[in-house]
Amino acid sequence: MSRHKKQINPYYQGDLIFIFIMFFLISVVSVYCAQGQYGMSAASRQLGFYAVGALIVIGMLYFDLEQLEKISLVVFSIGVLSLVILKISPEQIGGHDFAPIKNGAKSWFVIPGFGTLQPSEFMKIGLIMKIASVISKSMPHGKKTLRDDMILLGKIAAWAVVPVGLILMQDAGTGGICLFIVMVMVFLSGVDWRIMSAIIGGGVILISVVLFIVIQFPEFAQNVLHIKEYQIERIMTWFDPSAQDSNDKYQTEKALMAIGTGGIIGNGIGNLKVTVPEQQTDFIFSVIGQAFGFVGCAVVVIMFFFLIYKIVVIADRIHKYNRFASFFCIGFTAMIIIHAFQNIGMNIGIMPVTGIPLMFISYGGSAVLSALLGFSIVYNISVQLTKYKSYLFN
Repeated sequence: MSRHKKQINPYYQGDLIFIFIMFFLISVVSVYCAQGQYGMSAASRQLGFYAVGALIVIGMLYFDLEQLEKISLVVFSIGVLSLVILKISPEQIGGHDFAPIKNGAKSWFVIPGFGTLQPSEFMKIGLIMKIASVISKSMPHGKKTLRDDMILLGKIAAWAVVPVGLILMQDAGTGGICLFIVMVMVFLSGVDWRIMSAIIGGGVILISVVLFIVIQFPEFAQNVLHIKEYQIERIMTWFDPSAQDSNDKYQTEKALMAIGTGGIIGNGIGNLKVTVPEQQTDFIFSVIGQAFGFVGCAVVVIMFFFLIYKIVVIADRIHKYNRFASFFCIGFTAMIIIHAFQNIGMNIGIMPVTGIPLMFISYGGSAVLSALLGFSIVYNISVQLTKYKSYLFN
């Protein structure tokens, strides 16, 4: 009898708290190790970003899942509006940077006293929320038909085309991530395999044609398809590194050297032997490899697998209670997977160099806060799942 009286605190999600603390420690220590011109100040700012992220997790608990679904349109609309403002904003205002072009992309606002703000990072969360809402509302209770699937695809395309298009014009790498997220959510929504086969087949053919044109006719790709020169350079370097002499090749070679110097257990904090450009952001994994070796890299990969496994379990168990929550978890999982695969892949030379950060770890306010915003929603979903199960057994 006493066993049944014992109440479980739904707000204490031990697994997710452990994951949060581990990524916090890995991130702050890795950013500190990166040092360079940033030094201790970068680690302090990263700690501050995580402190704000913890407050976001706590604040998110005041919303229930129905409220989160209702505000998905608001979050989505704010994201699209910020992308439009960024698109039309001048690079400078009053002689000071406002929306500068950096590394060939116009992706940031410069806010005095705060630093840079990247709207596309937050747009990913808004896009996931809105597409999850669309899918959850469009699933018929009876037998599903091809017409239902086509209507659902039309709705998803209508909501996704503007933000994804705006992001693609600003940053092809981030735009590609948004497309991947949407495709995973569509695939797992149960759309007929014949439709998905046609979409995937068409996508593969389109990507293959574009890559062929870029490699064989780079001038045509730049002048007619409006693919930027630095994007062409990245693709060419990825396909044939030995034939290129570019900054991307230099970064990749440095990253591989850095990881190689770490060996099994690494060189330790403050003892980096190789300096990699952008090592506090895009190439943070190379810093982990240098400082903590194979063991440190393995811990990072294991933590990502643990987080992905945990969210997939939550998505599966919450589905019968709230489909919006389930599909948000699916979209956020896709976001984590593509970020981790792309970032770690470019650090070890198997993926092209892009400006994609390593989620939860790379230095930067927008990247960290958007990742923790998504994490806070997952944490809320896990709390609500515990409550549902508690009510069921009571």
